[in-house]
Amino acid sequence: MAKALLIAYSSAVPGKDAEYEQWYDEIHIPDVRAAIPSVTGVSRYRLVDLTGGTAAPRYVAVYELGDADVATAAGQLGAAGQAGRLRPTDTIDMTGNPPDLQWFAATGADA
Repeated sequence: MAKALLIAYSSAVPGKDAEYEQWYDEIHIPDVRAAIPSVTGVSRYRLVDLTGGTAAPRYVAVYELGDADVATAAGQLGAAGQAGRLRPTDTIDMTGNPPDLQWFAATGADA
C-alpha cells in the first residue's frame, strides 16, 4: 500500500489533447519519477463529463509514494523544477485551468 499520494490535476490546451497525453506519458511521468525516488507507481485518468458540458478535459495523475515523507518529496519535485529537470510543454493549460497539486499521507492502521 502507498504511504502517501501526490494527486496532480491538469488540463490540456484546447485542441492539443493528443500531444498533451504523449508528453505526459513519455516525458513528464519519467521526469517526476526521476525527481522523486519514492514514487512506486503512477495512474492517470480523464474526467468523464456526464452533463454534456463543453469544459476542457481535465486529467488527474495519481503518484503513489513508498514513504509518508511528503515534505521531502515536495522538496525534491520543487528542486527538479528549479533545476530544469521537469521538461515543460505548451500543451498544458497554465491559465484557464492551471495545474493543481495535492499531497496526501496515509492514515489508519496501514499508515
